[in-house]
Amino acid sequence: MVWCLVTCLAFFTGRLYNMVNATKGVFISCDIPMAQYIINMNASLPASDKFIIHILDNTHMFVQPHVEQMIRSRIAKFREDNTYVKPN
Repeated sequence: MVWCLVTCLAFFTGRLYNMVNATKGVFISCDIPMAQYIINMNASLPASDKFIIHILDNTHMFVQPHVEQMIRSRIAKFREDNTYVKPN
C-alpha cells in the first residue's frame, strides 16, 4: 500500500470568481480487496464520522488526514488476524 500526504493548493487565475476549492487529504493507492475493506470501514461509521473524501477508481482514494493512523492499525490487525502461522 502506498501512502502519500497530498496538499491541494488553490491557484490564483487573475479573476476573483475563478477560485478553486481545495481539500487536504491522504492519497491511498492499494489493491482492490484492500480498497473494499477501507470502503466497508467507512460505510460502517455514522455519517458524521465518514472519512473518505473521494474514491478515484477501484484502487485509489482520498481520505481525511486524521484517520490515517486508524486505517493503518485496522489493516495491521486485519492482516494479523488473517495470517496463517504453521504450528510447530
